[in-house]
Order: sequence, then C-alpha cells, then structure tokens
Amino acid sequence: MGERAVIIRNPISGGGKEPFVNEVAERLRRGGQDVRIVPTEAAGHATQLVDDIISAKSADVIIAAGGDGTIRDVAEGVFGRGMPVGIIPAGTANVLARELGYMPRGRISATHVSDVILSRSLRDVYPFDVQFAGASRMGVCWLGAGFDARVLKYVSPWLKAKIGRPSFVPATFKALWQDGKEPLIRWSEEGSGSGEAAWIVAANIQRYAGPFVLTRQTAANKAGLACLMMPRAGAWPRMVDQVILAIGHMDRRANCRMLGNGSLSLGDEGTPIQLDGDFIGHGKATVTPRLVPIPFRAHV
Repeated sequence: MGERAVIIRNPISGGGKEPFVNEVAERLRRGGQDVRIVPTEAAGHATQLVDDIISAKSADVIIAAGGDGTIRDVAEGVFGRGMPVGIIPAGTANVLARELGYMPRGRISATHVSDVILSRSLRDVYPFDVQFAGASRMGVCWLGAGFDARVLKYVSPWLKAKIGRPSFVPATFKALWQDGKEPLIRWSEEGSGSGEAAWIVAANIQRYAGPFVLTRQTAANKAGLACLMMPRAGAWPRMVDQVILAIGHMDRRANCRMLGNGSLSLGDEGTPIQLDGDFIGHGKATVTPRLVPIPFRAHV
C-alpha cells in the first residue's frame, strides 16, 4: 500500500542539491509513494510545518531534506508523536544520515536513499534536551562547547554555501590560534562531580563532522550521552585531536563520562556553543538525555 510522504526541504542547505532532492522524490513516486515537497522559509520553520502536517493527518512519513539542523527541526516536531522520519542527505556534513546508513562509504546515491525510505525499516534515535539562553531545544547528534563551536562561529555562511566543506579550513586555523587564549570550560554533572576542560563534546551518536568517528561509547539507538572532556588547551592539543579524529576516535584521548538520566551543565556567559553543527551563541548550556526515541527510516 502506498504512503503519503511529505519532504520538508531546506532550500539553502547544501547549495545546488535541489536536483538530487527532486530525483529522490521521483524515485519515491515510482516506488508507490504520494510525494509532495514543502520548502522551509527560516531556521525552525520545519518544526512548525511538521506540527501542521501531523495535526492535519496528511502524511504517513515526513522526510527531512537538508543538513543536520533541518533534521533536528523535523525531529523536534515529531518527538513523542510516533511519526517516522526519513532523510535525504542535502547538507554539508550529513552526519546523522551517515550514522543511519543513507551514505554507505560516504557516497550519496538517489537510488540508495530512496530504497532506505521505501524499505520502511526503522531505527530508534534517542535525542537530548538542551537548555540554553533561557529556552529549551532538542539535539539529535551532539553539543559542543569550545573549539568546535568556535570553528562554526568563524565559518563564512557565504563561503560555506559556495564551496561546502573546504570553507571550514580557514575557520579551523582561526579557532586553533584562539584556543589557548580562552579560559577552561567549567562543567558539573548532577550529583556526580564537577571539573574543567578545554573542549567538551556531549555526543548522542558515534560520528562527527561527516566521515569521522568521535566515540564508540554511544550510539543513536542508545539512550544517554557520551561526554568527552579534552583537558588540555592550545593549538597543539587541538591539532592532535584532529589527527586522531582522522585515523580513529577520541575515547582514549578524552576523559569520557557517560550521562544517563541526569544533566550536565557546562560553560558560562563567554563559552561558545554549537548544537548539531550550528553555532547557537555564547552562554551556559545544560544537556539532559531524553528517554523516548524517535523512529527514523534507516538502512538495517
């Protein structure tokens, strides 16, 4: 029996991928789905679109076509409502899409993406709650405080839209130069201690920034967060981190704490914060795992 599928498309993400999204949509139609494409108009608009679609009972599956930020906005709209989510990788890094098997060996194929969605195979993804700047929002991949957030802060949106991943190179060098000049980040885990670190990543998935593996301590379908604390500040430690990311993972490099059903607070008013690959500002953030999963179409 055919499905009603709504593709929520971020027209800005991963510039130049509209033909790819249209090709996947056509393959889904040939596979028996009734497909319509709805574009977003601003950050966060996807969440409202999802709410309208679910309230109207006008779809059987909602597909996020964009990067990890678009997927996060769609996931926030479906959370707790049982609607399955599909992905069309149309961003720069496409981290969650890689995690869920949409890009085997890092390759993007319209045939494979449509096959994953049409398979109706599901994999639970456990998100997490983020309290930041007086508001609550959801994360699906990771939250970073310090170095990686600073990189994202320095990336030129114009250059990113034009050339994609290479736009991160000058931003990374600028962040490396700045790293040793910043104060250590204070953190505290509810009922379990506190400390300081130079760079902190709280991860819900294993992958990071595209093809790299950050940790083996967690997985998307496992509730909880792996909190990696990099103790040393400065350009050289961060350069070593990048090398280790390129050839392995950070579990032995970092001090790793597993966060189950408690909360981790980190930073202060001057701490740069990124969520799922988007720089969201400076301030104190508190992360708490959510114990209810979201069903994603996945390659299993």
